[in-house]
Amino acid sequence: MSALTESITVGRLEADPYPIYGRLRAEEPVAWVPAVGAWLVTRWDDVRHVLTSPESYTTTNDASPLSTYCGSQNVLNQEGDRHAAIRKAVGDRFRQETAPAVTAHARSVAARRLGDLADRDHADLMAEYFEPVSVETASWLLGLDAVDGVDTATLTRWSTGLTAALYNPTKAGAAHVTGAAVSGAMDRTLTPHLARLLDQPDDSPLSALVHAAGPADDASWGVHQTLATVRMMTSAVREPGWLAGNTLHALLTHPEQMDALRADPGLLDAAVYEGIRWAAPVGAVGRLTTKPLVLGGQELPAGAPVAPGIASANRDEAAFPAADRFDLLRARTTTPLSLGLGRHECLAAHVVPAIVEGALRQLLERFPELHLEQDVRPYGWKFRKLDTLPVGWRDRSAAGA
Repeated sequence: MSALTESITVGRLEADPYPIYGRLRAEEPVAWVPAVGAWLVTRWDDVRHVLTSPESYTTTNDASPLSTYCGSQNVLNQEGDRHAAIRKAVGDRFRQETAPAVTAHARSVAARRLGDLADRDHADLMAEYFEPVSVETASWLLGLDAVDGVDTATLTRWSTGLTAALYNPTKAGAAHVTGAAVSGAMDRTLTPHLARLLDQPDDSPLSALVHAAGPADDASWGVHQTLATVRMMTSAVREPGWLAGNTLHALLTHPEQMDALRADPGLLDAAVYEGIRWAAPVGAVGRLTTKPLVLGGQELPAGAPVAPGIASANRDEAAFPAADRFDLLRARTTTPLSLGLGRHECLAAHVVPAIVEGALRQLLERFPELHLEQDVRPYGWKFRKLDTLPVGWRDRSAAGA
């Protein structure tokens, strides 16, 4: 432990982790950080290695908040054959070929949401647009929109409660109470639907999950692992909205980039790519070492908690020249790690950009003169997002004429 790592606090990381990451990459690329209780990994090569070496770094951690509130059977907590079977069951729903249909659906949802704002000249786009579009599209993707008792407001409430619980390593206090309540509510709401699918399968993703391979002597495994995996997915249904909000904020705070996009709407795909790299909401993930090993010159024992810093890797100059610059014209020679890599790559890695593109394209076509109404900034390090995004869309130059 060094003076640098001792000086790192959760508060400093939450406010702006990037200067800290820059120092760690230069001085201690694999560092034990007492404030977060993990070995923080900050260089591109090391982060990529951790994500793609399941024999050395596992996601299985039955004591984690994820297992506590979602259930240890969730797909992220599995390795080997069970993990592969769960992913295979829903793979078709999330393959790259589905992206155009996802974008079209997101645009349809977005158009309806923007119609509700048509008589106004400002809004909080996080609460009133990006999160609802994200949640409603995710609900359609997962097949949750067919479950009695699940609507956009309910799914948003569940997601909010689970996210707070997963971000609470003490597993105590108000976040614990809320997380446990959400887990129970999802169990009561979803179990009857899943039990029906066990006997009467259909072509929905929920049915595919229920029938994913499990223990031959445990017929209830399908329902339990589906509940656990759907809880995990529910915690993430707002993340495409967070990414869209972070990306729009980056554009609005870099006016030359927004001007370039307005001049050439074809750059939206580049804006989504750069948003995924520069402003992704998931900043770090968790792993445990499976054996004693050496990483970045540091000796780590078996069972050591490791936090691959995805957000830091995406700002590593070794992978992205001028990495701290938000640049729509950046050469796309390297894929950011924001949506994971390897065995545990995000299930929705191909559809998240499609949701973001649909939401942003519909918004910018409807209201091309967007501007920030307050100085707001993203916050957080494990999850980095905007709580609010107050914008206006009245043409201020015309109004002042």
